[in-house]
Order: sequence, then C-alpha cells, then structure tokens
Amino acid sequence: MEPLEKLEVTSKVLTTKEKLYGDFLSWKLEETLAQFPLQPGKVATFTINIKVKLDFSCQENLLQDLSDDGISVSGFPLSSPFRQVVRPRVEGKPVNPPESNKAGDYSHVKTLEAILNFKYSGGPGHTEGYYRNLSLGLHIEVEPSVFFTRVSTLPATSTRQCHLLLDVFNSTEHELTISTRSSEALILRAGECQRMAIQVDKFNFESFPESPGEKGQFANPKQLEEERREARGLEIHTKLGICWRIPSLKRSGEASVEGLLNQLVLEHLQLAPLQWDVLVDGQPCDCESAAACQVGDPVRLEVRLTNRSPRSVGPFALTVVPFQDHQNGVHNYDLHDTISFVGSSTFYLDAVQPSGQSACLGALLFLYTGDFFLHIRFHEDSTSKELPPSWFCLPSVHVRALEAQA
Repeated sequence: MEPLEKLEVTSKVLTTKEKLYGDFLSWKLEETLAQFPLQPGKVATFTINIKVKLDFSCQENLLQDLSDDGISVSGFPLSSPFRQVVRPRVEGKPVNPPESNKAGDYSHVKTLEAILNFKYSGGPGHTEGYYRNLSLGLHIEVEPSVFFTRVSTLPATSTRQCHLLLDVFNSTEHELTISTRSSEALILRAGECQRMAIQVDKFNFESFPESPGEKGQFANPKQLEEERREARGLEIHTKLGICWRIPSLKRSGEASVEGLLNQLVLEHLQLAPLQWDVLVDGQPCDCESAAACQVGDPVRLEVRLTNRSPRSVGPFALTVVPFQDHQNGVHNYDLHDTISFVGSSTFYLDAVQPSGQSACLGALLFLYTGDFFLHIRFHEDSTSKELPPSWFCLPSVHVRALEAQA
C-alpha cells in the first residue's frame, strides 16, 4: 500500500437537449490536494458544487397545468416567444386530481448527466509515470424554483427608465421570497402567483462590443441575431439581480428572465437612438418635480438632441404647446392671455450626425401663477416619417409659475 500523491479531476457533460447557462459542476481541487499525500487507510474530502441554470420558459405542459388550476397565464405569447400554437386543454380533467397534480407540486423535471474522471497516482508507480483512472457518473434532476408566467413593460416618468412587470409563480412546496437589487422582497406562498414591478434604467444595447464573428464575411445572420439576443438577456439579468430564497430550507438561488424576453420587450427596455433633453432655465425636466419660475421673468427653454443612431437625422421642426391640466380629464389650451412666447413657439433643429448633438433655444413669459405643462409636438414631414415614432419620445415638462418676490 502506497500513499496517494497526485490527483486530477475533469468532467464531461453528456449530450443534452437542454440549454445550459454556464457550467453546473465546480470544485476547488486545492482544498483536497492540501490533504495530500494521503496515507493508506486515510480519507480525503472532495467537494463538488452543483449549481444548475436552465431555461424553463417554454414549458408548455406546465403553463397548461397552471391555466387549468386557475392561475393567470395570460402572457402565453410573452412567456413562450418561440411557441406559436397553444395546445388545446384536455377535456374531462378528473375532479379530484392525484396528489402529484396539485398546485405547488408540478413534476416538470429536467435531467442532466455528467461524468467525473479522477486520475490519481502515488508511490513507485507515480515515479514511473503511471496513473489510474476512476469514472463516476452523475444523474441530476432539476426542478424550477420560480416561473415567470408573464413579462411586460410600462413606461416610467423618466424617458430613460421603464417598469418591467413580472408575474412570478412559486412552484415549490414552501414559502419563498424573491427580490432584485433595487426592490424589496416579495413573499410567495406555495403555488402562489403575484406580480412584481421593477423600475429599471433603459439599456444602451448598441454599445455592446461586437463579437469577432460579427465582422466575418461568412457570418450566419441568424446565429449573430441569437448571439445579440443572448448578450442583451445576460446584460439585463446581471442588472436586475433577481434572487429567491426559501427561509424554511435555508436555500437560495438566482432566477433569470433571459429566455422570456421577446423582441417587443427588448425594444421597450432599449434606449431610443435619439435622446431628447428639455431644460428649463438650465435644469433638466425628466421627472415628476416641477421647474419653478417667477411671474413676469423670461423662462429659458432649451431642447437638446443626441444622435446615438448610425445615421444622420434631421432637420426637425418642433412646436411648443402649453396647457393646464385640471386633473379631471380636461386640458385647457386657451392660454394666450396667460403665457407669451419671447419670439416664436416653433423651434428648429439642424441635421445631426451620428454621435453628434444639436440644441435649439427659446423663451416663455408667464403672466399668471399656476401649474403649466408644455407639450412639444413634431411637425410631420418626410424626415420624421422615415423614423419610428419611438425615436421621438420627449420628457414631460412641468413648470410652476410663482408670485414675483418683492
């Protein structure tokens, strides 16, 4: 019997149809080698960490079961963007389903298999360069922690932000909490589905570096588009940082929306190629707070355009239309005796080159106190009609005119 002096460990994932995100087997061999040389009859501990990240977004059977159990899955097209046809519901479902079919006990399991190879040697054989090999097969069954049954978006107050809405379903048998980097934890009972709203800064996807294959002459367009989609999904996942935790089991993990983001959701999460900024007396207006000014003093209004698109845009003509919101569905646009423009109410922006900026200036005079809003309307011409409406998203402008100080 000779001591064990050398150990090498490798792994091989067997062919699987499941889409894996990263490696699911990891270990720190240094901790085991620190126990070497291993004398005959002694035991060394080798720890393998298993952390699996799989895509459950297209689980048609599960979504059908959720629908049959009365859970809202109205987001079928968003939850499963690759699925075109919804399978008909099975008629004559048993009144008293077996235990395995109750809510919170869905047996939608995915299987992974891998082989661990141990190469070891010791004693005179090690000196002569001889090794022995041992293979260990692993069979891992993976169940989902949480499901996102619906993904959608809503605009936020700022044009550079939006609300990401997630319908989250707890598929475990235990109470579970789910949270993001910027939101408080949401508590879900077993088999419960709730909606969580996450306010996120929009993403500048165009700033992602190109992969080497994108510049190749024989690049596959479909493959490149898939790579871009995965890169965007990974960026969103990293920014959100969605985590779940089961307190009773002291178990935690991550959840991702990478497989759920269809083209429409990605467009809503993306910064528009044309970035518009409106400044009142030098202060940006892109939030709920009102810009304060004094009655009788000219108020400087500036509109800035930053062109992040790869093409030249413009020129543009914009008209500023002031109004009052009476908070009852009525907007008063008859303010000729209340607000006066210093010069014209129409602004002009010259053509803007890629990565360039342009600005136009004007001024208003408020004759009475009150809360006013400015609607900036684009003139319809051949230039603006060529571009998508989503490129012309200006922030709301709220101005509060106060009594002049004595």
